[in-house]
Amino acid sequence: MENIDQTQFKPLSGNFGTGEVLFLNTQASRLDIIDAANLRFTAAKDLIGTIACMTIEDSPDNSHPAICQAAHLLLSDAWDLFQEAIHKKDDGE
Repeated sequence: MENIDQTQFKPLSGNFGTGEVLFLNTQASRLDIIDAANLRFTAAKDLIGTIACMTIEDSPDNSHPAICQAAHLLLSDAWDLFQEAIHKKDDGE
């Protein structure tokens, strides 16, 4: 197995619990990082849009907390990715 430089991985702030298990590859291209952030921002926006259109009667199983938690995790990951992208030098520099 190839040796991997552990310093190229940055833990995501959404890691809750006793250990860090989700990491951002800081060596990924800026565009790949932006794409990953965009996917998460879009998914979170869609989840929040779902809540905005729901009433308690629409959600008899009270799924609002689960949707909010999912949106929070997506936004947390997206924010970390976005921050990495804006502070990363353009590929090739």
